[in-house]
Amino acid sequence: MKRIVWIFVFLFFSCHSDGKSPFYFPSEDVGESPQIQFFYGSLGFPHEVKNSQSILSYESGVLCLFSLPLKLYKLELGSKFQICLRMDEKSFFRWKEGFSYLEKLEGEYPHFFESGKDWKVRLTEFGKWKAEASKTNPSLEWKQQIWSNGMVSYQVFAVPHPIFLQKSKTECEVVFRSNLLSLSENKSPAIVLTLPCPDTDSILESIQNQNEIWLSECTPNSPIVSEVFRHSESSYLRYLEWENPSDSILCPKAESIEWEEAGELSRFQSDEFLKRSRLVLPHGILLLSDEGKLQGIPIPKSFLLSLGTNSSILFGDSSFHDSPFSFRQGDEFFSHQTRFTSCRDQWKYWKTKEDFCGNPGIPNEQSYDESMFSTPSCSLEGIHFTEFYPGNQADSQYPFPAFFEFQNRGPRCDLSSLNWRLNGSLYPFVAKETILEKDALFLFVRKPWTGWGNLEREKPFFLPMVILQIPSFQLESRITKETKLFEFPTKEFHLIRSGEKNLHSIYRNQFEFPHPKQGSNQTLHSLGFYMSPGTHEDVVVPKVGGQLLELAINQYPFFDFGFHSHEEGIFSFQTNANDQLLFWKPKDTEIVSFAVSPNLCFGEKITHLPDGFFSSSFQSLQYKDKDKVETVLLHWEENSLNLISNFGIHSLHPEDSPIFFSSSYAPSNTCSGFYRTPGKDKHRSLEIRKSEQEGKYDTNFAIDQNTNVNWGNGRGVSNLRVTNVNPKFFQIDFGSFVTVEPSEQIYSFIENPKLIRPTGFLERKGPVQIEAIYPNPYDSQNEWVYVCNRSNQAEDLLFYSIEDETSSDPLVPYQTRFPDQLPKGKQGNGFVTNHSLLLPEHCAWIVDPDGKDWYLPIFHRDRDLLLTVKTTQTIGNGISSGESIQLRKEKNGIFYLVSSFGHRESVKPFRKTVLTGEYLWLKQNTNGTSADDFETFREEN
Repeated sequence: MKRIVWIFVFLFFSCHSDGKSPFYFPSEDVGESPQIQFFYGSLGFPHEVKNSQSILSYESGVLCLFSLPLKLYKLELGSKFQICLRMDEKSFFRWKEGFSYLEKLEGEYPHFFESGKDWKVRLTEFGKWKAEASKTNPSLEWKQQIWSNGMVSYQVFAVPHPIFLQKSKTECEVVFRSNLLSLSENKSPAIVLTLPCPDTDSILESIQNQNEIWLSECTPNSPIVSEVFRHSESSYLRYLEWENPSDSILCPKAESIEWEEAGELSRFQSDEFLKRSRLVLPHGILLLSDEGKLQGIPIPKSFLLSLGTNSSILFGDSSFHDSPFSFRQGDEFFSHQTRFTSCRDQWKYWKTKEDFCGNPGIPNEQSYDESMFSTPSCSLEGIHFTEFYPGNQADSQYPFPAFFEFQNRGPRCDLSSLNWRLNGSLYPFVAKETILEKDALFLFVRKPWTGWGNLEREKPFFLPMVILQIPSFQLESRITKETKLFEFPTKEFHLIRSGEKNLHSIYRNQFEFPHPKQGSNQTLHSLGFYMSPGTHEDVVVPKVGGQLLELAINQYPFFDFGFHSHEEGIFSFQTNANDQLLFWKPKDTEIVSFAVSPNLCFGEKITHLPDGFFSSSFQSLQYKDKDKVETVLLHWEENSLNLISNFGIHSLHPEDSPIFFSSSYAPSNTCSGFYRTPGKDKHRSLEIRKSEQEGKYDTNFAIDQNTNVNWGNGRGVSNLRVTNVNPKFFQIDFGSFVTVEPSEQIYSFIENPKLIRPTGFLERKGPVQIEAIYPNPYDSQNEWVYVCNRSNQAEDLLFYSIEDETSSDPLVPYQTRFPDQLPKGKQGNGFVTNHSLLLPEHCAWIVDPDGKDWYLPIFHRDRDLLLTVKTTQTIGNGISSGESIQLRKEKNGIFYLVSSFGHRESVKPFRKTVLTGEYLWLKQNTNGTSADDFETFREEN
């Protein structure tokens, strides 16, 4: 034991020898017989090496072979060895050439055989050597960290060392294997070196002692997951890597690894796992794999099938929450690493035919020497985003793939230093060194643009079929870990989809907009598409104006804009939600239909709007007029449009004030029961609005001789003569209309073939008006009608009667019918009960004879009259919710209509229902000609 310790101490000091290699004894101590030296628990010192990836070093006539590439050998604290022997330079070159065959991918292996007094070296296939070795019975073997006597020697790097065999007391064998992972194990080349044996007993004793020291001072923690990979088409197959990120030695107490997925728990445990995971050296790696050539800890494939999905992996107190990751991206493979550096710079032990970014068995941030690469890594500042196309894959005729385009505005650089993050998924740019020239373009594509000659990489990103904005994404430096967020206006939408085709990309310079005609690829433009994958130039974007022609916001909503045929350019419009929508208006197009998705009601050739566009908040459009410089702002309320459009049956056409909207009277050819003409000529209804001047009316176009106007009510109507004042204004000649009673309420009735429905207006109101109704009180006999005198003369209600839809009753003062009663309201409210003369701006309550203790709202006054019906027990036949109520005045035996709730004698009658305990009150400054003029209130207890 003392002799071995002395050897290690000697080696420790020899590392400091000036001008001497730290990896072997000084040249004068090395002869022509190979000397093998094992090291355990010691690090190499910084030393300049010519080829850090090589396992050979030749200096001063001495060749040394190392169990690991020189870069790793220096950093390996665990088990490692070197074999040194003296030879001339000519012999060294033969050895160097022979060992180069370990990296020969295919074909017949050349002959390589050298021998000396007590050694020989030869090239063979690993399968042949295994067959030879199976016929022997070695006394000691070391492979995959475990000695044949059961002892474990721990390692920092989870990469294979050469196999060591002691065939006899004096003869040992070291097998150097190929690191070509794509070759089958048995067909892979191997170099077998037969040489004198070292003192293996001392080696094993030193390993045991060092293990005991480490176990006595280790920290009982578990390593963390550092890298995962899973893909059956890759040479790496599947692996799970754990790393000790600390400077301490860890000794995990857990005896298994657990997986938790969708609430189910699975557990992996094996004897080899228990042995090799008892100690994890500082920055050391534990590798579990179902690919035997990696020589990690063997693990069944079934445990690794969930890698790259939403699952949790636990090793004692260490947990890793895995997430979805695409290990294959186009023709490249990527491992999912928790820490990383440039794919080009990352130190790799294994060699494969495939383009692979990952380094199983080695810390992820371990990199090659900077001197190996002449081109710097790309920086975030130099990479600019230039164009986005969501793809046209659903179109079998032109299935153009989606792409994101970037431009390098910095110096020439290597792209493998960058990551791209989209929708929570990670996509490394490239798996190997890829040079992007200054001002050159690079594309991420959903599928390859084969034959276009673009510098591109296929990425399995997901995009919805309809996407009208550039998705936000993030670029990340794999070296500095800095990030650059690309966010785009959330209120800006690019209307690039027409029918089932995405016709435009979204182009970005300082601003973003649908790709214009200028700069578009000529081949794509000839097919009707506007984009330029692989090229980017500054463009001048013309702007055009438009005109809203047709609008439907209820069932199957859409709208049409009209344009000048000869113009082309960007047309934009805004909504009250501050959304801005941009559209490329092509030449020779006069009408464009906009909707959320295709439907028979507006055809297939629509330009798509964003989902949810026609929500209840859609109440305005603002745009530049096509004929004027000014901006047009259209604003509406949904209820008013419902009335004009008959709740979406008719589409609407914008009109000048005070009309605002007319209805379409052209039936749809494809959507039965609807009236609309998306993308076609418009057919507007005649719309008439009553002017503030009596007998005068505004229209949206001139009326003709087919217009018929009558005045009157249910008692009778008279036809009046119409005179056009101008194309959008007419008046009525009153000379032919005579009414005996000036207090009679009069309606107009107007008919024209271009009216969607007959129209008319309340032309004259009576002096007394119904202003509130309580048809369904909690106590049914306590119903009432509230009326007010809104004229400048007193009205005697003794000449009035009230009627519902079935019967009529004359009115009398309450005291006339009930002289001995003194009625009060529910809160003790008083009334005037003994006369019927209603003064101007005074009001009265008409109640059931059987009622008492009436609920009276806040507008009650003690001066209000209280009246009831003359003889019956109810008002009319009892007021019902939604029933129309008429107030009539008798004169010379004729009953004239004075006021109406529901206006059943007009051209626009209405009903408004209430629940029990609710009453209606006329809103201020309204005529009571629609249900919306009355507000609903509830009785307060």
